Amino acid sequence: MVRAKGITVVRRTRLLMLDEPTVALDIRHQELVLSVARELAEDGRTVIVVLHDLGLAAAYAHRVAVLSEGRIAARGTSADVFTASLLSDVYQHQVDVLPHPRTGTPLVVPRR
Repeated sequence: MVRAKGITVVRRTRLLMLDEPTVALDIRHQELVLSVARELAEDGRTVIVVLHDLGLAAAYAHRVAVLSEGRIAARGTSADVFTASLLSDVYQHQVDVLPHPRTGTPLVVPRR
C-alpha cells in the first residue's frame, strides 16, 4: 500500500489506469488526485489517465493523445497537440487555446 496526500494506492503496481478520476470532484480534489497521479509517474510508474478536461490534462500530463472517431488524431506534449485548429476540428466547435498566465500551459476555451 502507498499513501500520498491522504490517498491510498492499494498495490505497488507499475501501471495505473484511471478513467475520468476527477468527474464530480471539486477543484481541490481534482488537483489532489492528479497531483498524486503525477507523483506516482515521477516515481517511475506508468500512469494513464482519461480526461475530458483539457486544462487538467495540459497541467498534469507529460504527454497527451487526442482521440477522434476512435483513432488518435494527435499525440505529444500538450503544447504541441492542443492547437485551436486541431481541437476545433475534433470537437466540431471553435475553440481558442491560450497560455495560462502563470504556467504557460495551454488553456482551451470554447468560442461563444
